[in-house]
Parts: sequence; C-alpha cells; structure tokens
Amino acid sequence: MSNATFSRALLATLLIGPQAFADTHETNSLEQRVTALESVRLTGGFRLNYTYKDWNEAQTERGGDFTYNQINLGIEAEHQGVRLSSQYRWYDSGNGAMVHHMYFATDASDNTEVQVGITKVPFGILPYESHSYWGDATLYLGFNDDYDSGIKVLSKQGKWDLQLAYFASGDAAPTDAQRFSFDVVSDGDAGVQQNQETHQFNLRAAYALSEQAEAWVSLQYGGLYNETTGKMGNAQALALHYTATYGAFGVQSEAIRYSYNAENADGVSDDTIQMGGFGARYMAAAQANVYVLNLSYDLPWKGGIVNQVQLYNDYNLLDKNKEAFLDSQINTLGVLVVTGNLYTNFDVTSAKNVPFIGAGDYTKAFAEGDGENGWQTFFNVQFGYYF
Repeated sequence: MSNATFSRALLATLLIGPQAFADTHETNSLEQRVTALESVRLTGGFRLNYTYKDWNEAQTERGGDFTYNQINLGIEAEHQGVRLSSQYRWYDSGNGAMVHHMYFATDASDNTEVQVGITKVPFGILPYESHSYWGDATLYLGFNDDYDSGIKVLSKQGKWDLQLAYFASGDAAPTDAQRFSFDVVSDGDAGVQQNQETHQFNLRAAYALSEQAEAWVSLQYGGLYNETTGKMGNAQALALHYTATYGAFGVQSEAIRYSYNAENADGVSDDTIQMGGFGARYMAAAQANVYVLNLSYDLPWKGGIVNQVQLYNDYNLLDKNKEAFLDSQINTLGVLVVTGNLYTNFDVTSAKNVPFIGAGDYTKAFAEGDGENGWQTFFNVQFGYYF
C-alpha cells in the first residue's frame, strides 16, 4: 500500500468511524470525497526527553528523568485548489492535549497564498527563533511560534517576502490557559486579571540582502479588552531582525519593543500583564525590550547515518521598563545531531528570573523576578522523530 493510499485510508477511518451507523449513502459519499483528494499526507512526530535540573534535589538524587514528551499527528490535504493543514498534539500528563494549528489555504496568484484558520502569527524570526528544545523568552512572551485565529496573506515579490494578517482572537478561549500558544489570558469569572487579546493586525516585511542574508521588520497592533471595565486597551510590538549564513556559520539576531496598555479596574497594576500557555498562568512586564542573539556552526562531521552535526548558542535578554523589576536572561549551549528523520538535541540551559527554570516563583519571574535572582541550569537531551 502506497503512503498516499494509507493516508487516505486513515483519513477515511478517522472521519467515517464516528458515523459507523450512518446510512450507506452518506458513508459512500464521504468515502468518495476522501478518495477524490488530489493529495493527502499524514504527518507527525514523537519526542522523548532526558532532563537533569540542578535546582531539583529529588531529581538530581535519582539521576534525572527520562520521559515521554510529545506525540503529534497532522493531515495535509488538497482538493480543487483548497488545501488543509492541521496538527494535534498530545503532551505528557502535566500539559495535556491541544490543537497546534488548523487552517485552509489557497493560491490567489503564483506568488500569493491566503490562509484562514488557526495559523502562525507573522512576527519575528521564522519559522523558529531558537535552536533548542526549550526555546527562549520570546516563545513564552507570545512572539515566537505563536498561532492565532484569523486570516493571513503571504506574498513574494522579487526580493521581498511580505505577510499581512488579521486575527480575531487567540488559538483557544481567552480564559483557557490550556493552549499551545502563549497569549494574554484572563481569570474568567474570578480574579482580577480580565484582559483578552482581540482584533490583532500583523505585518512582516523581509528583504533578501543576498542569497544568504535577510533583514526584516515586524509590526503588531491589537486590542486588549477588559471584561471588568468593558474598555478596550491596546497591545503593540515592533521587531527588527537579521539572519544570515556565512558558509558553516549562522546568525539570528533580533530586537523587540513591546507594550501592553490595559484598561484595568482600580487597584489592578498596569505594570504587568497575565500570560498563559500549557495550563500555566504567570505575570510578565507590561513594557519591555527583548534582545536575541543566536549563533550556530555546522561541524564537518557527517557520513554514514549522520546527516548533520550543529553546534549552537542561543542568548536572549528581557529588559523590563519598570526599574524595580529584575531582568530575565536565558542562555543555551547545545549540539544538534541529525540522523535521517531523528533529531537529537543536547542542551545546557542556564537562566535567571525565567518561568519554569529554577526553584523560585515562576508566576513572577517575567515581572518583578522569581525571588531568587540567581542562575539555574538544566541539562536536556531531546530525541525527536518527525515524518
């Protein structure tokens, strides 16, 4: 059985299965529609992690943890010029299951594509702003690998790569922190944090300086609706970035300025904003600068089963406006080994005042600080197989 035939059979099973007792005409019609797809492809991935955290005494005493991290499954399909791209992910027990992306796309011209649905926000360094498993501050602030619900136009004109988008909302309900993308989230009926992202516009313009180097500017502006006051604030961000490869060397650099201007109720601080993702809620500085400098080098070690060995160092700094807030920093030194479809990262990540790294209060790390203001380090090995 060919891969395309298997993918069609699986898609038909997924779609028809819940309707096993439907009438024969409806079932055959659905089978015919699946068979009529010009292309259908099953995508997915599996990840395992070994982690050793220097602040977790119980974990260090048992020599670290080797656990399942993630399984994802996606469908890429096309019929009569309309494409579907979708992916669903199942994480370990602490992070649950969630939609990664789901959108429809079509070509408006040879150089222009339109996407509608939960699609990647065109902001910053694409497709990813880091080389490591854990990511960087921009990820947890919602400026990297972020997906929202709306419409996006992608167009290539000569040396220009342009993306324009409108997003009505995030990738999940505004009160739901169980989501893939990190966004502003509210507390729901209880609590003082009642801000929600809405009506967001994005423009990303990239210019090819050469075949190896590009420079960009990203603009983001959106509403910040407060359920308590019924007033609309705003959120805005500007990013300048430059990426290049010089032979075996690679560089990613970026500077971001962002500002959340909420219309909070009396007594609620305007110096912070509540972010959420993967079931967690935490505060972040409402105004700050973010600086990113990532370097990589492809080592000349390949042959046999090894396709690539890459050495990298990713550094980022969150420079907060409020003087009383302690800055946040993350540095990851790592090696990537590619063997066919297996990608293995060996990372040493050091950070301070960063959520989920260290024994301090993660809910305050991106705001006033985690209460420790000291460097914490963890070693991580990620095995990821993708198809």
